[in-house]
Amino acid sequence: MIKWLKNVSYSFLGKMAAMLFLMLLDIAAARFLEKDNYAEWVYFFSILTMLFWIGWFGINISTKVHVSKYENNLEQAGCIKSAALLRLAVSVVISIIISIVMPRVAAYLGYPDKYPDLKWLFSIAAILVFLNTFTEFFKEIFMGIEKFNKLFALTVVEYAGYFLFSCIGLFVARRVRLIAYGYLASGIAVSIIGWLFMADIYKMEIRKAKISINRHILPIFKYAIPIALISLGGMILVEMDTFMLGLLSTKENVAIYSIAKNLCSKAAHINYAFTMGVMTSFSVITSEEYLQKKTEFQKAVKINYIITAIVVIGFCLLGQMAINILYGKQYAESGYIIRQLVIYYALFGVSNFYSAFLDYRNKAGARSMWYFSVVIINLILNCMWIPKYGARGAAWATDLSLVPYTIYAIIISYREWKVIERENT
Repeated sequence: MIKWLKNVSYSFLGKMAAMLFLMLLDIAAARFLEKDNYAEWVYFFSILTMLFWIGWFGINISTKVHVSKYENNLEQAGCIKSAALLRLAVSVVISIIISIVMPRVAAYLGYPDKYPDLKWLFSIAAILVFLNTFTEFFKEIFMGIEKFNKLFALTVVEYAGYFLFSCIGLFVARRVRLIAYGYLASGIAVSIIGWLFMADIYKMEIRKAKISINRHILPIFKYAIPIALISLGGMILVEMDTFMLGLLSTKENVAIYSIAKNLCSKAAHINYAFTMGVMTSFSVITSEEYLQKKTEFQKAVKINYIITAIVVIGFCLLGQMAINILYGKQYAESGYIIRQLVIYYALFGVSNFYSAFLDYRNKAGARSMWYFSVVIINLILNCMWIPKYGARGAAWATDLSLVPYTIYAIIISYREWKVIERENT
């Protein structure tokens, strides 16, 4: 129980630090940049975030799941060393594709009339994606081996770097490009620190460990494929609305919606921090541990629901006031949008908890097709409602698209416990 609380505490503090620095950066960008320039940044960042998810290709989470099943450092080091080689190969391929494709499609996405810096931003996107794949790779490994102190430190360095480097740039010149340079500087720093942390944990084991294609690389890659499909749904769920607003609506709608969506997404970090702190312990469940683990899971479910309820109430009561104070009254309409998006936050906070449990139980493939329903529903509803209702239509689409998957994740998680019971009794 003490270890459980320690992991949750580190995970929670890391997510809180990430949420704080991202909010501060978003506030700084909204206040330093004109509304049109701020809209261009959030539009580009929505595309960049989708590219991040593509770059991950499921490998980071797959590595976390596999390394969590090894008990000694030498076995873990062999898994990590093999996964790092796979990570490098996939990251290079995807980054090359991005560098070729994205600048060429800029003209179809609003460049140069609507978004004058978009082509330049796309030219640097491949480097940002490459660095981000390794940032997330290290963070997922630290979760898998339950080194949450390292995860906390790396998270703080990453998001503090985004904020500090970007703000330095914005003080020099109020241009969108300076935020991208801030992300680049932080990505380089975090990648170096991640490698140093890994070397500190394993020391001699990294040298002794052998890369194995059949034991590590192929299983990790195979399990990464359904996770990558799920990530496609997650990518669209998280960013498709902002992206389609940028294409189909005005810059003002993009700016207003983005603030509300960012606040809801950052609040979900609270649920994610709790989830990651407790979920590793459910990766392997023996017959001796079954009853204890089931009781712990039920307690964790209740805590996650309580967290979700508190955040929802907070948004409903204080969301409008917070936006007026932090972002300024020019973004006051975001308060109306955030009251609509609390449904999205609640569904995301709940579904993400059950999804993480299924991932650790090697059930990612079973839920990948259901998660794809999120993609289809979200895409159809956005196309129907954004041209007519703008930011409000995007909020409605985001809320409704997540309902079927959330119901599915809850049902399948409890069915999985019945399977575990039959296997261990």
